[in-house]
Amino acid sequence: MLKRNSAFLLFWMLATLLMIGVDVSYAEPSEGGESADKAAASGSEESGRSSALLWPFEHLIQPVLNGLIYPIAMPIDYAVKNGIVEKAVELISIGEDYKILIYPSFNFKPGAETMVGANYRHRGIAFDKDYLVVQGEYYVNGDMGFTARYTKNALFGTRFFGGIRYDIDFDRNFSVVVPETQKSYVQPDSSFSITGRLGAPLFNSEYLSAEIWTSYDAIRSSFPDMDDSILVGQDFPIYDRGVYQHHWEWPVGVYIVFDNLDYAYAPSRGNRLVLKGSYAKVGKYDGLTFEEMGLDTLGLYGMAIEDGGKNHDYFRTEIIFQHYFYLGKSGDYILSVKEARQNRRFYTDFSWDEVVRVWRPEQVYNTLFERRVIALQYRLVDLWEVEEGGAPYNAFTTVNARTPLRGYSGKWETHHLMALSTEYRWPVDRFVDGVLFNEYALFAPEFDKWSFEHFYNSWGFGVRVRMPNMYLFRLQFGFHGLHGVNMLLTIAPEFK
Repeated sequence: MLKRNSAFLLFWMLATLLMIGVDVSYAEPSEGGESADKAAASGSEESGRSSALLWPFEHLIQPVLNGLIYPIAMPIDYAVKNGIVEKAVELISIGEDYKILIYPSFNFKPGAETMVGANYRHRGIAFDKDYLVVQGEYYVNGDMGFTARYTKNALFGTRFFGGIRYDIDFDRNFSVVVPETQKSYVQPDSSFSITGRLGAPLFNSEYLSAEIWTSYDAIRSSFPDMDDSILVGQDFPIYDRGVYQHHWEWPVGVYIVFDNLDYAYAPSRGNRLVLKGSYAKVGKYDGLTFEEMGLDTLGLYGMAIEDGGKNHDYFRTEIIFQHYFYLGKSGDYILSVKEARQNRRFYTDFSWDEVVRVWRPEQVYNTLFERRVIALQYRLVDLWEVEEGGAPYNAFTTVNARTPLRGYSGKWETHHLMALSTEYRWPVDRFVDGVLFNEYALFAPEFDKWSFEHFYNSWGFGVRVRMPNMYLFRLQFGFHGLHGVNMLLTIAPEFK
């Protein structure tokens, strides 16, 4: 069972949802069916309540947030104003209807993660409704990664869709993290995998679909240089966890998705529910000798580390639930060209003496306060070992900025993860959103041992640049408590 303190987390989650639900019930217009008089009276009453509830946002919070993201949004707005975003899309596009996209990717975060890459995307490459993506990365330390995936909708004229994917990584700085700790050990990795998937809509629904997938994963780990720290000890034995060794895995999984969001990358209404489950068959560990570990002086020259003999198979389950509360009465969250041009003047066409006047709430009410979204994501991820202590090191769930837990630059590994993320979004321009986020993660070694000993929070702000159906990038700053900042500049969306 949950430790007693964990009940406060559940209470906080329910209270947050209730408060937001009350706010939305006042902010959204009433449905039809009332008489004109009753509708007018109800609208007047709701308007008064809404004004009282939204007054802090309009007069205190929103002006502060606008000023907070101003240094970030200003150059992006300049790019939008001068058509740089559209020109950039045209520059990287080839063929009719932008069927071919060729563009760079990058990560300029200092350290071994610094990389540059290239991406090739091609719609309709061989058949109608097919899609090819090829990606490559080169890192500052010489590491490389490569991904190719091909998907096809309407297979053989049916409603089925399928795909195949190939991944390979050469990562000499890959690290193994002992679960529920931040103890990490370098383990060079050169693994590759081949994955196939097949899915279809369920019950002739455009919102509900199911998919089965399988993969062959060749995990090829190596012993690091002797200058690095070496993982030894019985708390995470390498012969039971496959550390520094080779093994193969054959997972088979299924997931069901319900998705009625209005836009893929700029959603303002709707829900997304994902249910995932998989079983992985794992082979024996091999590929590490006592000589490689520097233990050949013990008369063990040429002898290999033997598998510990445990069953390494495991199950994984995951639940993802997203809900988007649309605050405001505008018909569409995304700004029109005219509205974007009007809103852009609030960023560009004023001097320092006019700052206070421009950011007064009534100046931006029509373009901002009628278009606000609160986005929620809840995740529950669980690892179930067939034999306790036997699952390989790579089976555990990673807790990092992609959880999301954006205020932390490091990572954890865990058996069980529960995470809640909340974002407040508002349109800054046609392709730019301002974001304020707050998120929590709770993890545990066993499902009945949740504890605030492993409870973390991060918060921050930033911008996200996207089209309705294409995600471009995001620039965000995350904090945990009042500690240092963690900057994220990436093409990966915030939520799964």
